[in-house]
Amino acid sequence: MSGNEVITQELCKDFDMKDGEMREFEVQGQSVLLVRNNGVFSAVGNKCSHYGAPLSKGVLVGDRVRCPWHGACFNVRNGDIEEFPGLDSLPCFKITVENGSVYIVTSKKALESTKRIKSMSSRCAGDRSTVVIIGTGPSALVCAETLRQEDYKGRIVLVTREKHVPYDRTKLSKAMNAKAVEIYLRSTEFYKEHDLEVWTEKEAVSVNTDEARVKFTDGSFLQYSQLLIATGSRLRPDLHRYPPDGDYVMPDPGRHGRLFPAAIADQ
Repeated sequence: MSGNEVITQELCKDFDMKDGEMREFEVQGQSVLLVRNNGVFSAVGNKCSHYGAPLSKGVLVGDRVRCPWHGACFNVRNGDIEEFPGLDSLPCFKITVENGSVYIVTSKKALESTKRIKSMSSRCAGDRSTVVIIGTGPSALVCAETLRQEDYKGRIVLVTREKHVPYDRTKLSKAMNAKAVEIYLRSTEFYKEHDLEVWTEKEAVSVNTDEARVKFTDGSFLQYSQLLIATGSRLRPDLHRYPPDGDYVMPDPGRHGRLFPAAIADQ
């Protein structure tokens, strides 16, 4: 079977599900979430785009399903992510009802895709505006992506004093032997494709709101049309260590990688 070949499979009878009910079905070895709401059936991928939790174990309220693990929320009509954590939307599948039976109409390729990135615009040379985002955590990245999804075509610059593009900080303690690139929220190619500039190892020291510009430690400036400060919290310097008799706070991908051999040696 080719990846684009149409698959039609009966999931259930229309009377098998009540309004406000959702169920998990397996289609060609992939998990699909079927929802009935106000007499209308819809289907999306069953794995949360954040960490892969089964959404069938979550909570359905109207047209929104909430992930049971971390609370990400998705629209079951179109699969769009509406509340975070997580960046990606869910794949959405066509549902038909014929002679009392509920069918899914899709393809193998569509079923194998567990995540979907919303359509995004790119920068237009004629748009001279600039949005500067100080910080590169999830909130900063969501802002940048949302601007492109809403067809903003000006310049977008994310600035961080760290050496890395936006990454999943929670994985520093969950995957201690992971390489930095393995916990990046987006690939470096993603930023190029959507014209998102990421300035690393660039620390902002002041903002002049009258002149609409940011000053950096190296003495350079960046003019902005709109500014978002999303630096998040900062770790206490005295915890950037590996004490034999205390806790260790993961500061960044580089130093967290050096902790793993020491942790193994202590076991």
